[in-house]
Amino acid sequence: MAAEPCDIIPIPEFTPDYTPKGEYELLDSRKVYVVGNPKASYAVICIYDIFGLHKNTFQGADYLATGTTDAPLVVMPDFFNGKPVDPDGGPEARTEWMNKNNAVNHIPFVETVLKWIKRQYPSIKTIGLYGFCWGGKVALMCAKMQTVGAVALIHPSRLVESDSKGIENFPVLIIASKDESVESMDAVVKNLQNVEYLRYDDVHHGWCAARGDWGVPLQKQRAEEAMMKTNEFFHKFLL
Repeated sequence: MAAEPCDIIPIPEFTPDYTPKGEYELLDSRKVYVVGNPKASYAVICIYDIFGLHKNTFQGADYLATGTTDAPLVVMPDFFNGKPVDPDGGPEARTEWMNKNNAVNHIPFVETVLKWIKRQYPSIKTIGLYGFCWGGKVALMCAKMQTVGAVALIHPSRLVESDSKGIENFPVLIIASKDESVESMDAVVKNLQNVEYLRYDDVHHGWCAARGDWGVPLQKQRAEEAMMKTNEFFHKFLL
């Protein structure tokens, strides 16, 4: 099997200068970043990539929560509990980490977060999920959950055709980069009847999260476009 883009594309040395707008809450001793209107009618959960809490991911969450009227409450739990992948670790360490953090292993925690949102924020009527890379796989696997109304996948990784079985009419947004193979994306998309599928063939995998250098004008432009499209998608299906 060919290596996934998330296995071979490094994170840039560029460190974005950004101060997150939200605050942390605690859920079973785990940090949960929360931003936006606590009395919003809908919420979205951000499922980040394997590098965890990153300033680009915070910036995207803040945009969704504050960039438009009727914005959602945005919740970003620390899925890895402070232990994201080590970008300097070798292949064996990366494989061990990926096995421990197989997407399916995190589905119970997504369920916990969904219930927590309902308890903490009673105004929330519907909830969406959006995920980057690894998080896109997790988000799609959670599409069958009763309290999830829509999912958005941005440069998702490790998707297989069976991931889209049984959710044919469920609202799904997929935004791919040049590094996600057309064949793998088409295999997933062909089973979906309510899908919006975009490709940005001029940016690399991860440009919208930890692998993005938004000091590069094109990457910044495409990241803003992707978050705007995600915002429009959730407004359409969750409001």
